[in-house]
Amino acid sequence: MAGTMKDQAEINRLNKEITNAEDKISDLYGQIGFEMYKAYRDKPMPEIAELVSEIRVLHQKIADNKAAIHKIKTADLCPQCGLKVRPGMAFCSGCGFKLPLQNQNPEPAKPAFCRFCGTPAIEGMAFCTKCGKKLN
Repeated sequence: MAGTMKDQAEINRLNKEITNAEDKISDLYGQIGFEMYKAYRDKPMPEIAELVSEIRVLHQKIADNKAAIHKIKTADLCPQCGLKVRPGMAFCSGCGFKLPLQNQNPEPAKPAFCRFCGTPAIEGMAFCTKCGKKLN
């Protein structure tokens, strides 16, 4: 019985070494791929051109999303002192800074649909194309 427990412990140790080696190989594959991407991103080999293109699209999406997050986080902050401000405020309550006009007179949202007949409204439309009524 003692030999069986000892054997199982050795099998577990070896399996752990196998898993660690497989994980390291996966990491190295990732590093190789990244180095290949860096080396050939401007002139990719035909075999990887589509993948490089997908990576570029994803990088742009990340940059766009980060910019949108930054805009959301800072949109309601005083540009002078960073204090949170509410729409409609003309001056910051923390430092007295005159806030930009868009904070003072928020633009009403344009309707997505005509409120009279329900026809979809495209941004910039002043009148409904189905019933002819004014959208705003």
